[in-house]
Amino acid sequence: MTTSQLHRPLAARRVTMSPTITSIQWAMRIVALALSLHPPTSCHAFSSASPAPTPTQASQSPIPILSPPLQIFYDSSNYLHRDNTFHPECPDRVDHCLDAIRRYFSSVNNEHSGLSASSMIDVANNSLSPSIASTSNESIQEDSSPLSRQELEHATNILTQIHDSSHVASIQNKCDSSRQQRIDEGKDPSGWIGYIDGSDTYLTTESHNVGVRATGAWIRAVDAALGSHETAVSNDAEKPTKPIGMALTRPPGHHATHSLSLSNGFCIYNFAMAAAAHALSIHPSMKISILDWDVHFGQGLMDILDKCSNSGGAENDWTSNVRYASLHQVPCFPYEGQSRKRQGRYENVMTIPIQPESTWHCGYRELFTTYALPFVCSQDDWEPDLIIVCAGYDALDSDELASVNLVAKDYGEMTRLLREHIGLCSKQPAVIFGLEGGYQLRDGVAGGNLSDGLIETIKALQCSL
Repeated sequence: MTTSQLHRPLAARRVTMSPTITSIQWAMRIVALALSLHPPTSCHAFSSASPAPTPTQASQSPIPILSPPLQIFYDSSNYLHRDNTFHPECPDRVDHCLDAIRRYFSSVNNEHSGLSASSMIDVANNSLSPSIASTSNESIQEDSSPLSRQELEHATNILTQIHDSSHVASIQNKCDSSRQQRIDEGKDPSGWIGYIDGSDTYLTTESHNVGVRATGAWIRAVDAALGSHETAVSNDAEKPTKPIGMALTRPPGHHATHSLSLSNGFCIYNFAMAAAAHALSIHPSMKISILDWDVHFGQGLMDILDKCSNSGGAENDWTSNVRYASLHQVPCFPYEGQSRKRQGRYENVMTIPIQPESTWHCGYRELFTTYALPFVCSQDDWEPDLIIVCAGYDALDSDELASVNLVAKDYGEMTRLLREHIGLCSKQPAVIFGLEGGYQLRDGVAGGNLSDGLIETIKALQCSL
């Protein structure tokens, strides 16, 4: 999806289909309404001929898990990366989410909900962002903890491991040289540079630094999830309640390829793969699954897995320890991942196309439970130590950059199903969520907006199973 397409009429920019799209949309909405009243166990209209995996866990019940604590990391100085005109990928996205989280937790009564203590941590350098006083209520602690120089250097080193080093150097040099030029001209050091891929992905003088801090936030989320955990007891059965890490950062990252491609879809650096590479730098033998429910295919993740698997000897190939599953609309940007199949050197990539106008009960749920969940976590052949969720919220019906018709509560259901599914496995993986897409910020829209979807995710994470 290009920014030039955003200026086309809504029906035209949501998806390119036949001239009869209006009648099809109306028909699908009528079907969706009927299905919401009587949801089927499957929707054959959206099923493919490829066989489904054999269910091996349906008869089992997960051990009840109590509410895990959330550790949410964000960079309040992300506003330094912004376009000089309207762009859907803007600082308001993170602000919108943070405000919604504060409202949600302020409305929660910890005494009756049984929520574990959660925290929101700003990783911004204090000189770049207004200082945040430590605040708390019964359910959440809010504090500032800037990334250290060592953390920023580590984040940069990780980026050079997953991207071509010349790509990272090129972005940094563009930002640094433009900043110095503005200083020499007596201007504000911070300013807009231009687009690096034509019309989608822009740079400012601070974009590299914002990207490094975002990488640091995702790494902090991994460390939080892999760190110490407490034991929760429910119905006489014990199961560790590990903290869940969450990174609310921007710009998104899953389109960022190994080196700069023709179009990076708003993305500069690939944070999800950086998080995986960081985890493997600590525990080289661990298994990692990346579950991507952003409505657009994360071709950057697949590209990095492909390039890195062929860049050195087998003894240095960490990509066999990573699986990537993507549910994404087809046809839609980046116009890849068009068929449902396993691919990659280790068959560690699963592409799961979603039909336009799909709803949760008609198309989406069946594919999520039948293909995505068993691929990222299975007792038979793959029990991960860490699951990274690329949490995009642009499959909402209200989002204008695609045309899948989910509503906010569906993201809560996806989260609940994910927790239940991994609860069936003997190895309880750590879990982190990182913000990818999601561009609808208007309040009161039918089906919900970005922050509504995020809050439904948090609610599902906070509920005891």
